[in-house]
Amino acid sequence: MLDINAVKGFFPYDLPEAFLPLAETFDGDATKPLVSDEEFAAVESATGVDHACFDFLKEMNAKLLADTERNLAARFLRYCLFEARKPWENEIWAPVLFEIPGYQTPSVDLLFVTAALGYTLTVRKPPADLNAENTGAYRGYTMSFTVPNGYWGIGERNWNLLCAGGCMFLFNTLKFQPEQFSRDYIAITDGKEYRTLLIGGFDADKDGALTADASRVAFRTAPLEETEEAFIGHEVLPNARVKDTAEVFPKSVWKLALSHKDAALGIHIPPNSEYSPEQHRKSILLALDFYRNFYPDMEFKAIACYSWLYSAQNKHLFPEGSRILEIEKCVHLCPIVSTMDETLMFIRKGSSLQTRLAEFRAAGNEYHPGYMYSPLEEAVEFGKYRHEL
Repeated sequence: MLDINAVKGFFPYDLPEAFLPLAETFDGDATKPLVSDEEFAAVESATGVDHACFDFLKEMNAKLLADTERNLAARFLRYCLFEARKPWENEIWAPVLFEIPGYQTPSVDLLFVTAALGYTLTVRKPPADLNAENTGAYRGYTMSFTVPNGYWGIGERNWNLLCAGGCMFLFNTLKFQPEQFSRDYIAITDGKEYRTLLIGGFDADKDGALTADASRVAFRTAPLEETEEAFIGHEVLPNARVKDTAEVFPKSVWKLALSHKDAALGIHIPPNSEYSPEQHRKSILLALDFYRNFYPDMEFKAIACYSWLYSAQNKHLFPEGSRILEIEKCVHLCPIVSTMDETLMFIRKGSSLQTRLAEFRAAGNEYHPGYMYSPLEEAVEFGKYRHEL
């Protein structure tokens, strides 16, 4: 058990609330290194990164170990990030994850990513063929940072912790990782169809898109109300448009199908993959078969994704029949308040799409990322369910 006050001062941010109860189960042994020799050996063998990198990391690891209180804090952070919690819950949205005197932030980040990958390789032990892309990511991101900067480090910390966590794998044309269903919506069903209800109170524009721009507000949604007899809330249509009035959905007809308590398989879409309903369906079936065995205690109830690829505004940017719009028609789209612009990192700079997005925004329109989900019974027959945009 750890006195949390003994380590709080070592973190340049407030520890997430979810971390605090973990102090009770943490072993509190400051004599253990952040990364073990076994873990270093496993990562070096799996990634093929130059031995000089691991000499550097081992030196930093040893200096940390000699600083007893700081090492205890680092080991508690390790425990919270990927030992006591699910690997897809590892994000800390702070510029600096941890500080080790004498070392720059990207180097410290590399030490923690190495710890995460070492733990995955020695404890979780995912199939090497499935995990090859993740070990390759460690190598690629390390070298893409180190070569131009002249010292060992890594960028994109949260993404690389996720890659190192042994939970995200490629199946056919899509990458998958377990996650929880969104906190912003619930899905209800009458046994035949699914309806999406917005949970919170949000401002929306005339098109039913959520907005943070006061000049665009046409109406405000009332927070979802649940009684013994009904769900009362604003429905989100499958094309992500929020209805301007709340409706009553009697529980005698409508049952809760999806909430934040439910597990979903989140997807990431690799570049240059075949993007079609048929390939999505094949990918989903392969992923479900694997994850149901790899995480047998989890019941996956949906496929989900947060991405610009599911923006409700894409219908204004892409021609009818585009692959992106065809996939959007096969899933339940949900609105997001935040906005994006034409500097979007996943769009090729100078492309016609970037130009269209810039023109769309210059005309006074907002462009939002989107959230999508596909309930499991629709996901396993992906492409059968369709709606109009």
